[in-house]
Amino acid sequence: MQNIENLLKEPAQILNPAQNKYLLANNNYQEVSEYLEKQQNIILPIGSTEQHGADGLLGVDHITATAIAYSLAQHKQILCAPPLNYGMAMHHLDFKGTMALKPITYINVISDLIASLKDHGFKEIIVINGHGGNKGPFLNALAQNKNDFADLDFKFFNWWVMPKLEKEIIKKEFAEKEGYHATPTEISLTMFVCPEMMSVPESYKCPQKEVGSENCSWVIPKKFKELYPDGVMRADYSLATKDIGKKVLEFAVQEIAALI
Repeated sequence: MQNIENLLKEPAQILNPAQNKYLLANNNYQEVSEYLEKQQNIILPIGSTEQHGADGLLGVDHITATAIAYSLAQHKQILCAPPLNYGMAMHHLDFKGTMALKPITYINVISDLIASLKDHGFKEIIVINGHGGNKGPFLNALAQNKNDFADLDFKFFNWWVMPKLEKEIIKKEFAEKEGYHATPTEISLTMFVCPEMMSVPESYKCPQKEVGSENCSWVIPKKFKELYPDGVMRADYSLATKDIGKKVLEFAVQEIAALI
């Protein structure tokens, strides 16, 4: 078992697949067969490629999910499938660079990937999700395949809502400024594992309107941009730091590890 503290010492290497022997892609089929003789669980990171405000990277959602998944794989010695870097993010399409899958497409992709894993003998799928819009269609994929997947066990983690992480970091560091999208928590984690890729402004004021819970028009790209002009959903990501990002990764990996 790889000590999580050792993994955190080299943050820029966390996403580097070259030395991670627990990645499915770094094994041959004979090695996977040997693994399945001993254990039948696998980690599946899922994210999105979408805008995260004027300063946030487009890859925040899959970068964070993959960082946690790769770290978890080494920490718990569990195989990790290649990340699904595209998600159901249609509402972000009015911002350049966003690449999204329609709900039905996402359902079909997830169905096919899980069916492949099931056919090989995997019985437990540990899902590390980095994008809120993925949960609905993911659950729909399971419902659509309720008979075929009936003997599989799924553990689905929206990593940013882990109770201990929320209590010890999110509420203490950001409180109501956490918001809902391009949050300081996810930006902090991204800054930690991609230290040279981004910085945040010294001050930031959210320009968004208050959106009522009954308002469903936000799923339309142009409507979403009217409500959230810079793409941020009531968050103040200027509070993000690399040091907080380190704590976020440590808390998330340890909390998920304890639950699996």
